[in-house]
Amino acid sequence: MNTHADPLSELVDWLGLRGRMDLRCLFGEDWAAPHEAIGPWRAPFHIVLRGRCELWLPESRTLVPLEEGSLVILPRGPAHVLRTAGLQGEGRAIRLRTGELLDLKTNLKRPEKADTDILCGEFEFPGRRRSVLLEALPEPMVIAFADRPGFAWLEGLVRLMAEEISQQRAGAAAIVAQLSGTLFTLAVRAHLETRPELTGVLGLMASPRLAPGLRAMLAQPEEPWTVASLAERCHLSRATFAREFTRRVGTGPLEFLTTLRMELASRLLAQGGQGAQDTASIGEAVGYRSEAAFNRAFARHAGITPGRFRRTGAGKMEPRNWCSSMGLSPPASSPSQGSWAA
Repeated sequence: MNTHADPLSELVDWLGLRGRMDLRCLFGEDWAAPHEAIGPWRAPFHIVLRGRCELWLPESRTLVPLEEGSLVILPRGPAHVLRTAGLQGEGRAIRLRTGELLDLKTNLKRPEKADTDILCGEFEFPGRRRSVLLEALPEPMVIAFADRPGFAWLEGLVRLMAEEISQQRAGAAAIVAQLSGTLFTLAVRAHLETRPELTGVLGLMASPRLAPGLRAMLAQPEEPWTVASLAERCHLSRATFAREFTRRVGTGPLEFLTTLRMELASRLLAQGGQGAQDTASIGEAVGYRSEAAFNRAFARHAGITPGRFRRTGAGKMEPRNWCSSMGLSPPASSPSQGSWAA
């Protein structure tokens, strides 16, 4: 546990995030690109470099306009459609061209004439564990970064990625993959800085009054925290702390602490190899002095015992079984391989 890390860095580290860019889309007028559901542990993203389009989410019947200089992330990987704004019908046929660094999709004979340029990729969360961070993100999460001085760092990263893709110099694939992972953290940071009414763990991060309590939980999850001791960290009365915490998160401080502990425990249990900790040690690391007490708490939270979780391997569990055990909604479809594409 890094006691000096800020909450966002700590929770992103728990995700074991991997990012990749795998597609460039160059479109003329009248196009539509449907995407199957791939969540809940893969999150597609799109960067609109040039032009404008719209995003349609059929399950929630949500329509979102996307302007040039926008990043959209779908944290839970739902089915969605990118298309020409206001398109009626299916649009013109789209062809796939295999490339060395990125594949290309276009509806033009001469892609260089495109008026819409979109980079597409996905974030993968290979541990397949419940995450308070992912659950707090909106669906979709849209960051409009163009011509916004406060987001110059995000725009700079996107421009660097686009330049690497265009030039295809030595090491471009590795650079783009590394930057894709960074893109997720920068997007969440931008969301934190632009949304005043946040809930869940993001609401705690954004609250100067409550953030010290969250930092304490993350830095020392093994401590026997009480509502009173966490309130003291925040310089609030016990009643005020509990009331404000519940309003922000939707659950009490100790219930949320248990969720954090179980998320960390599942991460530690999923770590194999020579350095893997035994179950009792993991229980102690998240605040349980008794292995039996930890086993009971983990089973209540995850629906399976720590031993079975470790033997099965979180990354090998079927999506629907894991969703059920962790209280998540299963995806409409979960392809076992292959990438989504615009």
